[in-house]
Parts: sequence; C-alpha cells; structure tokens
Amino acid sequence: MTGRPQAARSRNGCITCKIRRVKCDEQRPECNRCLSTGRTCDGYQDGSQSQSLVQKPCSLRIIQHIPPDRQIQPAVQVNVDEHRSLEFFHHYTLPGLGPEVGSYLLQATTSEPVIRSVAVAVGSVHRSFAFVSNEDTTFTLLHYNKAIRQLVTSPQSKSTVLLACILFFCCECLQGRYKTAIQHALSGLRILQQQQLLPPSSLEKAPAAVSSLFHDVQSQVLEIEGMEGLDPESQPKLSPPALNANPFPTGLPLDVQDHQRIFRQLYYRFVQIDALIEAFESIPNDNSPAHIAHEQQLLAEWFRVRADLKTWMHDFECQTIHACQTDPYTASIHARSIAILKAWKLLFSMYFRIDWPPSELAWDRFTPEFQSIVSLVSTVTGNRCTNYLSAAHTVASVPTTTRQDSRNPSRRPAPPPLLPTPPPPAPSQPIFTLSLGFLTPLYICATRCRDSTIRHHALRLLETCRRREGVWDSDLAARVARRIIAIEEQAAGVEPGIAVYCPADISLEARVRSSSPQFAEGRKATLRYVRGGSGPDVGLMEETIVW
Repeated sequence: MTGRPQAARSRNGCITCKIRRVKCDEQRPECNRCLSTGRTCDGYQDGSQSQSLVQKPCSLRIIQHIPPDRQIQPAVQVNVDEHRSLEFFHHYTLPGLGPEVGSYLLQATTSEPVIRSVAVAVGSVHRSFAFVSNEDTTFTLLHYNKAIRQLVTSPQSKSTVLLACILFFCCECLQGRYKTAIQHALSGLRILQQQQLLPPSSLEKAPAAVSSLFHDVQSQVLEIEGMEGLDPESQPKLSPPALNANPFPTGLPLDVQDHQRIFRQLYYRFVQIDALIEAFESIPNDNSPAHIAHEQQLLAEWFRVRADLKTWMHDFECQTIHACQTDPYTASIHARSIAILKAWKLLFSMYFRIDWPPSELAWDRFTPEFQSIVSLVSTVTGNRCTNYLSAAHTVASVPTTTRQDSRNPSRRPAPPPLLPTPPPPAPSQPIFTLSLGFLTPLYICATRCRDSTIRHHALRLLETCRRREGVWDSDLAARVARRIIAIEEQAAGVEPGIAVYCPADISLEARVRSSSPQFAEGRKATLRYVRGGSGPDVGLMEETIVW
C-alpha cells in the first residue's frame, strides 16, 4: 500500500519551538508562536552552529508533566504530612497560579530544596484555608522557616528566588497577612527591575509568565494602596514606547486564554500610567521644559494604553460573539472566563466615558452596566439571587409618599423601606487564585453604584463568594464596602441596609468620594476615606479594620 506523500519539513524554526516540538511560523526576530503563548522566543540557530546547540534547553524549560490524576513522586524522601501537603499543593494550589507558572513550580518542587520546603508550607496552609480548619500552624511554620534558612545560607539562582517569592506571597495571603505578603512581592519586583538591564536574549531573565504574575501583584497593590504601598525601587516607571509594542498578534486567531493574557498586559500598563499621572499631579508645576516634556510623555502613554484597551474591547466582543455562534461547546467550557472578561470590559467602558476629574455623581448614569457586572459575577459564583432581585424591584416600583429634598425638588421620591432579605446561599468552597478575577469590578459596583438593590447584591456576593485573588480578599473587600455603604446611607438619612433607594437619594455631600485601605502588620488595616463635595469642610477620615 502506498502511503500519502510526506510534506517536506522546515528545519529553520526557532530554538524554543524545536525544543517544544511544535511547528514554528519562522517570523523574525521573534516568532508569533512563542509570543502568542507568552513564552520567550530564544531566536534562531545560525547554520554554522552545531546541532547540539539546538537541543540544549534554555533555563527553566519544562521537560516533565504530571497529569492531575497521578500521584506526585518527589525526588527525595518525605514523610506522610509533607507528602499530603505537596499533593494538595499540586492538585489545588498550582492551578490557581496559571498553567505556565504552575509548570515551572511543579518542576522546581522536585529539583530545588528551597522551593520544595515552601511548597510544603503553602500546601499545608492552603489546605487549612480550603477546609476552614484551625489546624496547628507549627508544621507550616517549620517548613516556612526552613525555606528562609535555605535562601539565606545557600546560594540560589535569581529564578529560584523569584519562584520562592511567589510562594511566600501565597503563604502570607492565605493567612490574611497582606502587609508581609506585599513585602515578599516587592522583593521579587526588585529582582525584575534589575533584570531589565539584561539583554532580551539573556537566559538569566525571568520567564514571561513569572514576570506577568509579579506585574499582576504590583497592579493589585497600586489599586488598593496606591504608590504608598510600594517602595521607590518597586514603583512603576515610564517605559519607552518601543517597549510597549503592539500587544495583538497578527494573523492568528485568538482564544480565551489569549484575550486573558492580552488584557492582563494592558491592565498592568493602565494601572501603571494611572498611578504615574496621579503622582505627577501632586508635584508643583514650575512650567519648566522638563516638567512640560514629562507631562507630554505621560499623556502620550495614557492615550496609547486607552487606544489599545479599546481595540481589545472591540476584538474581544466580536470574537466572543463569533465563537458562541460557531462553537457553542467550546464557548460553554470557557463560560466563566468569558464572563469575567465581560465584567472588566463593562468596567472600562464606564471609565472611558467619565469626564476627568470624575465626580461621584458621574457614576449614576451607569446603573445598567453595574447591573450587568453583578449578573455576570453571579453566573461565575453560581449565586444568582434572582428572587431577591425581582422582589426588590417589585418593592421599588410601589408608589409612596416620602420626604422631599428642598435642594433638589425634581428628585424622585425615595422608595419604601423593607428591603427584601434573600435566603442564605449554600456555602461555597473557598478559592485562592492569582489568575484574573472579578473582585475588583464587584467591589466598585458595591461602592460606586448608588442603586440599593444592585449595590447590596454586589455586597452579598462579596460576603459569600469566599475568594482570595492575591491581595484582593472577598471578606476584607466586603467589610470595607459595607462600611462605605453604611456611611453613605446614614449621611443620606435612609435606614441602613433596609431602605430601598435610587442614586438621586444619595446626595453628593453624603457620598464617600475616595477610599484607600493601608495594610498594617498582622491582620489589620487602616481605612482612609474622604466624604462629601470639594469644600473646606471636607476632611480625611480614618478607621481601623481588623479581621
């Protein structure tokens, strides 16, 4: 029998694709196959080089994969408790760190003693977090301190130190000690800052997936604490435009993972430039040429990021609709990821339509968008609360006679009290992840939407989803959101947590204009907020939150 003709194979692919044994598109200087998956393209072999160079793996390349249904086999002898923690770390912790970072850590737990020690600690504390148990922390502390000693007493590569920083960060987040967690993250960010001086082809540079994870953490710190949460060495710096090249691969169809990766890159740039502009505005304007030039650079980058985000929003919307129509099965598999990206898209669609500087009243015209974000998050958590929403809207539609504000006679009368109380949902399994989540959009719904039905639904989702996304903790975010809501309701003269109201019922003077928690050592934070308009009576308020 004659077989079908064999196509000639190209041997001109990049080194990375040859190691991975996948077809390379041979684009130069870096192939799109590597860039589209977040990998570092290691370039192309010169024909004069020996074949052995092609087969030489670059730093931290993965040569082992352990399917989730198989037992992990440590290369060294471990006892029963250590093995149990490593198993939990493998099956439940690594998936929450993303597939690529998880692969690097999986290999490192078998080859690097320091990573294995801290992985045991993380697996132990994650198991206690998942099962809401108060197990003795002696075992966790033993391996945590062991990993610290190994880092101090034995020379380690920069890649090993970066992976250790990630796991120390996870361990502290799982215990609710966010100040210490941030310190570990800052250690990794300082290493990444130093590595930026290395040439792009250097094997000493951290893999793109690891760098992206630290950038996500930096974005979270800037979201919550602002520049004050970062030391000067870890604060964002304005990059040359060439480094912010077009993030959209050309000629390749994008899947959900591609859209997640692109959005995370754009969001990192957005948070950075937003923080840089805020810091620049606090500097007195001396009208010097340097000041004017820096302002122009910041604005240019702001408009670049804005344009790239709008391009992503358009592409994501078009390709999601197309995917749902042509391949509904695949779309259903990624339904949760798509819902989270849609929530972020809605958030940015609001942000780009708000005048700057924004007024708290500007959020009032986005009630439908807030409602859509809460509904999307409800589908992700499985806690729709449909009866609660319909009952609340029914009550809100009943006419009633209530107080009239003489300063705003055209304001709609406040709806009657007795906000329906939803039945308690079934307890959900606590989730820990460093992947793209929904706590930020949900928190903004609870604090910026002044429709009582929507904001209390968002608050309830925060209180019941039992989720930690790095520094973002659903319970802590719910505590802050509940306090802000109570401040506004009390100042507006409505019954806290009971009365149904619309945005017009919360005057500008009653609104919390800005808020920023500042983490302290242990399990404590200081909540700073500004209430009211922009007059001389507006002052900074502080409260302490303990969890």
